[in-house]
Amino acid sequence: MMKINLKDGLMINAVLTGMTGLGLALFAELSALYLIPGAPVWLIATLGVALVLFAADVGLIARWKAQSRALVSFVFIADLLWVIGVPAILMLMPSAFTLLGVIATLAVTAVVACFALIEWQGLKMLGSAKAI
Repeated sequence: MMKINLKDGLMINAVLTGMTGLGLALFAELSALYLIPGAPVWLIATLGVALVLFAADVGLIARWKAQSRALVSFVFIADLLWVIGVPAILMLMPSAFTLLGVIATLAVTAVVACFALIEWQGLKMLGSAKAI
């Protein structure tokens, strides 16, 4: 089993989140058409921009502040909210998504859950390092 340290996990999170956000922002109309028909294009574009901004923040934390328990906790909580919130939205509004939209959304959520696990492990390591 491969182990990923906290700094690398945060950087991978930043890169993949940034790519996803950029794709949604640049191709909001296609995303609306194939993933969530009927969703306003501006809403998908805004989600994309928000993801790009979050990715930039995570990248900065990974680069310079990976030892900051508060900042890593912020990223962990944001990822955890995604992992809980997205399936809830899918359950509350299943007809809003196409099959491709459901599959893509659950795939992204699974990846975010992996990031949350890496961050949780990193937070535990940060906590044990401070106890020494």
